[in-house]
Amino acid sequence: MAWELGSVAKRWMLALAVGSLLLGAEAVAAPVGQTIWLKACSTQQFVSADQNLGATAPLVANRATVQGWEQFQVVDAGGGTIALRATGSGLYVSADTNVGGQLTANRPTIQDWERFEWVELGNGSIGLKARSNGLYVSADLGRNASAPLYASRASIGGCWEAFTWGSVGGSGNWVQVWSDEFDGTTVNASNWVHNTGVHVNSEQQQYSSSPGNVQVSNGTLKLIARNEWSNGYPFTSGRLESAGKREFGHGRVEARIKMPVGPGLWPAFWMLGNNINQAGWPACGELDIMENVGFGNWTSGALHGPGYSGNTPITGQFYPSSPVSDWHVYRTEFSTADIKWFIDGALVKTVTRGEVERYGAWVYDKPFFIILNLAVGGSYPFGMNGASTPYYGVPQSTLDLIRQAPQQMEVDWVRVYQWQQ
Repeated sequence: MAWELGSVAKRWMLALAVGSLLLGAEAVAAPVGQTIWLKACSTQQFVSADQNLGATAPLVANRATVQGWEQFQVVDAGGGTIALRATGSGLYVSADTNVGGQLTANRPTIQDWERFEWVELGNGSIGLKARSNGLYVSADLGRNASAPLYASRASIGGCWEAFTWGSVGGSGNWVQVWSDEFDGTTVNASNWVHNTGVHVNSEQQQYSSSPGNVQVSNGTLKLIARNEWSNGYPFTSGRLESAGKREFGHGRVEARIKMPVGPGLWPAFWMLGNNINQAGWPACGELDIMENVGFGNWTSGALHGPGYSGNTPITGQFYPSSPVSDWHVYRTEFSTADIKWFIDGALVKTVTRGEVERYGAWVYDKPFFIILNLAVGGSYPFGMNGASTPYYGVPQSTLDLIRQAPQQMEVDWVRVYQWQQ
């Protein structure tokens, strides 16, 4: 009981301190482009957009730690407002007046309900004012113990409307240990091998080392898909692997890539455990940094391992700030504790070791090699576009696109960093 009284007293003291700052409260520049966490003054817990509670469940301020559901990317929404994109789902936070201003992360685009003013309260605290109704966001313990968030207050009266925040995923002391900048005129054989013998996932291409499918020129690598029959497959393309050449343990791996758009085109930037020949797949572990199946507005990432392979539960869709046909930097950081995905420096997903071990063994404490490839068709594209003709996972529109001009995945560079204390 003594602890409870002390906690309440501290909360009211903080509320009074926040209230004393209100006369100076003003909208200020928000940390646009950063991935952040929010902590409610009322609960001293982190705000979560956990969709395991339901697609229409309100945001709640009841999490003791920051994981994937507790991270939000701050986006410029125009007119001096911001939007918050939940990194766990890629959806925007909305204060929908039809449900009393309840904050829910369930909107794919930004309209007025998804716009907020970022209001500086001083002493490291901020408030959020919803454009939808002109009211402030509150983590109100009066509703229930989880402190659901609602835009329901005409003013910032104290602790319930105040939040602290912090950035997630700073670069720290990363030291570059390897790169391929693709500045030459041929694939660097000390870094890469062509893999022309792989046929998996019902993909429709024959990989080739031909210059028609793999080129290095003008500072970039091009992996090129062509509509030409080879070895019984209707398309040819390219795949490079660093297996046996460049293999890396815990670290940061990133590449600057732009991709073609057309349902069924399947460019990927990913990694496999270097013990695949002994352990097999998926026991070796697979870390998909970036995959795209021909849609211009999203990419995906995933983990495959023992107990969580194929249609893996450890996956996510991510939404770059512009089409995938523009240049973007796709990155992973993996350690003994967790794996993170980033796009253009913004953290889009974190998976902890504990989350993985709910499904099977953690297999990410050994060296992995890097793969760059452009597949055509197959099971993942088919699952998204449903095309069975003219080829599995390849609709007629994409066949016509490739016939008009070969489609290419272009890579500016690949870089690897490791952490130094």
